[in-house]
Amino acid sequence: MEEGKQWVMVAAQNSIAQLQARFKDLENGFRGWLAKQFLPVEAAFVTATNAAQGSAIGAFMGTLIHYA
Repeated sequence: MEEGKQWVMVAAQNSIAQLQARFKDLENGFRGWLAKQFLPVEAAFVTATNAAQGSAIGAFMGTLIHYA
């Protein structure tokens, strides 16, 4: 029974590592594409990305404050 639990842990860690590697590849690809764009395009995408990040953090913080 212990061997089965260890196998599940290794599989879960491997899946997480694969997901992290895939996310890092996507991030590097996006940054490479963004670096090739003109300044107004880069500014628009950076602004939109930061706005999405800020709204997600704000929504999360709002749910925490609502229950406090």
